[in-house]
Amino acid sequence: MINFATETMKTYLRQAHISGLLLTKLDFVSGDVCVHSGVGQIEYDGQVYLGVGALGKIGNVTQNGKVQPNKLSLTLSGIPPSLVSTALTEEYQNRSGVIYLAALNMTTGRVQAADILFQGRMDVMTVSDGAKASIKLEINSRGVDWKNARNGRYTHADHQARESSDDFFEFVSESTERELQWGVPGGKSTTSSGGGSGSSSSGRRVNRV
Repeated sequence: MINFATETMKTYLRQAHISGLLLTKLDFVSGDVCVHSGVGQIEYDGQVYLGVGALGKIGNVTQNGKVQPNKLSLTLSGIPPSLVSTALTEEYQNRSGVIYLAALNMTTGRVQAADILFQGRMDVMTVSDGAKASIKLEINSRGVDWKNARNGRYTHADHQARESSDDFFEFVSESTERELQWGVPGGKSTTSSGGGSGSSSSGRRVNRV
């Protein structure tokens, strides 16, 4: 059986003055959108989370110990026009989305501890604009990456995009199809009739890369 909470979290949730709630943090271009499943405002890790109460809904969180893609659906209804505009105009796909299980101290209003319940990348967002606007967002787990092909290349430009200070592949393009003569100092090779390798006037083999 897979546990969703750490032992520390379980200890907090057993206390009478502690309430469990969910924190959602979505990484949009203009800034993080942070909401929680309670009411009012709370702070956690330097961010202010706005309470959505019954207006928010989170789908089932699935764990099975296997490396496979999982999806989590978030629904928020009765949202303000500013958030609708953010959803319609900003880039969000493949940006981070995190769901925390938090222990809130009801006396102090502070979050005592928080565990990551689900973490992935935002995928498809459906916006229903009307008298009661709503947003439905799907977040893919990191297991989706196992299905996607890697587009990296063994080239200087591709490597520089990841490690700008490393010139390991700088001369790869120059070495492509370059002829190397082994054991023939200053000599020229000729192509044999069989192809694939050349031979020098001394009869030694010449390997090409």
